[in-house]
Amino acid sequence: MGGSGGRTPPEWTRDCDERQGQLVDYTVAGVEGGLCAPRGFRAAAVDAGLAPGPGPDLGLVVSQQTSAAAGRFTAHPFASAPVRWSRAQLRTGMARAVLVHAGSANAATGPEGDADAAALAARCAAAIGCAAGEVLVCGTGAIGIRLAVADAAEAADKATAALGRRGSGEVARAMTASGGVAREHAVAVAWSEGEVRIGGAAKASVPFAPSFAHPDGSTGGLGLRPPDPPEATTLVVLTTDATVEAGVLDGLLGRAVARSFERVMVDQAPGMADAAVLLANATAAAPTLRPGSDGAAAFESALTQLCESLAEGLALRVPGARKLVVVTVHGAADHTDALAAARAVAGSVALRAALAAGLPSWPAVLDALATAGVALHPGRVGVSFGPVTVVADGRSAPHDERAAAAVAAKAQVDLAVDLGIGPAAATVTTTDLPPEALRRHGELD
Repeated sequence: MGGSGGRTPPEWTRDCDERQGQLVDYTVAGVEGGLCAPRGFRAAAVDAGLAPGPGPDLGLVVSQQTSAAAGRFTAHPFASAPVRWSRAQLRTGMARAVLVHAGSANAATGPEGDADAAALAARCAAAIGCAAGEVLVCGTGAIGIRLAVADAAEAADKATAALGRRGSGEVARAMTASGGVAREHAVAVAWSEGEVRIGGAAKASVPFAPSFAHPDGSTGGLGLRPPDPPEATTLVVLTTDATVEAGVLDGLLGRAVARSFERVMVDQAPGMADAAVLLANATAAAPTLRPGSDGAAAFESALTQLCESLAEGLALRVPGARKLVVVTVHGAADHTDALAAARAVAGSVALRAALAAGLPSWPAVLDALATAGVALHPGRVGVSFGPVTVVADGRSAPHDERAAAAVAAKAQVDLAVDLGIGPAAATVTTTDLPPEALRRHGELD
């Protein structure tokens, strides 16, 4: 499960940010260990018999001490019981552990599902030695089916006994016991005053396109109502040994998720159980990350890069996907319109199928814009595949078709759309959709 998907150099970046006249110099480098790369975290996963087939289906990540915590959860109106439980507990801004179970997402299960989530958290807390409210719960799997909570509780005891520094990969495996793909990775970020580590594991079912909201119910970076697609689940668990106050951590996570997972989609499918949680246990010998500080700027960059890598890595592991498609919309009236337009284009089955065949289908782009629900002046729209402009002023532009096809054949296709209205821009990443993937999604007979 190791690796970062699209970005794998030993050192990802060395940046200098100019902020308020001060030069911030920092490095971000990949490290081993996944969720357990940050100091003071242990993990384990066991086979609880919750999901079909052998292998782990319940995972546990535990900090050596109570940690600052933040989360973003599905904007789906029928949120799962684990989402409701974790969202409520994060009002304190503190947590000690994250438990992930497969087999059942524990969604659409009524009050009984809420009771099951609470009972599982309490059992896990008793084994760890903390309050039940310090255990966040994430679920993935079947919808409308109650969790086998007795089996899960027994497995939580076994996972607690098995906790160790090498358990991150098994937790990532447990995330996919009910299907989907997973990635894990970790980075170290160093600046003039110290170094901290960030670890992460993420899982997505196909199709996926998470739309997260703050625990208080307000939407995250997108501000979009979720569509009404087939169920899918995106889970993200992040750990860090940084020292940061919970309110600051909340903002850091919200911005990183909005710039990464909410900008990667493989069909429009936010799930009932989507969750992203981050624990910071303050065990690194580095200063507290305060708003406006060099450390906070370095940390936010590293966290965003890690989330982008995990999200893009999930997209590339979608069965049948062969290339990334990066859709950038600019010239929109406002940020909301830019995101909505980019997501509409990135979600176009016709466009993605055409790109799988190496065809730069600009009519599919225009069709997608027509459904986006954004401000449009057709006579101002432009479309480009890489450097090749194929639409200008809302009409087909003279262009070299072989050059456009060459762009469409690349491992990464850069598609730009100019709405010609205002200053706002947004980027969303997706993948191509070959025939075998279309059949898997039920689009073809």
